[in-house]
Amino acid sequence: MKIFHLLFIPVITCIALCGQAFAKPVSVTIVRSNGNDFPGFATKANDNSIFISQFEDGSGAAGYAFSSMKGIAWGQPDDWKKAKEYWERRDYTNATQAFKQAMEDYQGFALSKHPFMQDNIGAQAVFYYMECLRRTGKFTEMMEPYVQVQKVNLGGKWKDQIKLFQGWEHLAKGRWRPLSFMMETYEVKRSQIPGIDDYTVAPNEMPLVSDLNFQHMAQVAYLRAISTEKMAEELAGKLADLDPNAEATREERIKLNRDIGLMRGKALTDYSRAYTINYGSERGLALRSMLAALKLIEKMPQFKENYTMQKEAYGVAVLFNSLSPAGLPTSLKHLLSKPVEPEED
Repeated sequence: MKIFHLLFIPVITCIALCGQAFAKPVSVTIVRSNGNDFPGFATKANDNSIFISQFEDGSGAAGYAFSSMKGIAWGQPDDWKKAKEYWERRDYTNATQAFKQAMEDYQGFALSKHPFMQDNIGAQAVFYYMECLRRTGKFTEMMEPYVQVQKVNLGGKWKDQIKLFQGWEHLAKGRWRPLSFMMETYEVKRSQIPGIDDYTVAPNEMPLVSDLNFQHMAQVAYLRAISTEKMAEELAGKLADLDPNAEATREERIKLNRDIGLMRGKALTDYSRAYTINYGSERGLALRSMLAALKLIEKMPQFKENYTMQKEAYGVAVLFNSLSPAGLPTSLKHLLSKPVEPEED
């Protein structure tokens, strides 16, 4: 006997949904209050109903109202399990393609806002695809799925990272000031830090709020660092336009030099946070942070005379060179030479 002969769930006509994308069929079990559960293959869903077929190829699917169900037990398609295996192994190259395909295959589930559809694989696929792009440094490619990830039905555990995706959007588009303003929302308020005006905490090392997990904290540190560094470059451009010998611009030059130094110091601190906080979980972010720190530290005016700074750069360079498959870029290989400690007078 065909399973649909046993059902008393009202069938929803598909006429109104003719334009909705279908998903690759996924095995499900509909859980009913009377215990008369039944299996099938889901092909799509909207806010009120899910479409189920009795056939593995999804043919003849009909809509059934969520209001007549107690819940839905979802099967795990083999292609989805494979995508998650790539993710767990941190094989982001293969995971990127697998989640991109899953995002297309299961898009028919992604936009349903019904609670039974929260965290469905179509919605998760968009999130994981974005994460793979982020972790492999393909920030510009994140822009299209960024629009989608805000619309799909994902629960609270995903929201903090989805919020941070906006920061990566600012980075991809070079919007440094909006990125800086966004990162300030993750800082502890000055009024909450005892003695800050007495320099208990340096003004260029504002701590981050404690409720961030270490993965998000590392991202905030990196994003704050790069926005700070880029804004320091803007100030450096203004400084370069001023006559270095003009008495009329002396005060302005002093202020710009001071601000540039503070901002670059803050950026170096944050790059260091990013590659130490989260190295074990996200090597790509750690390596990007190390590389940025090395490039920035060489811009510091006292670098060539400061043994401590040279020693720090040497340590980071050696670590980067051992961790990165490509090794240190040619332009920075000179940092692999151990600095000579100055003789004491």
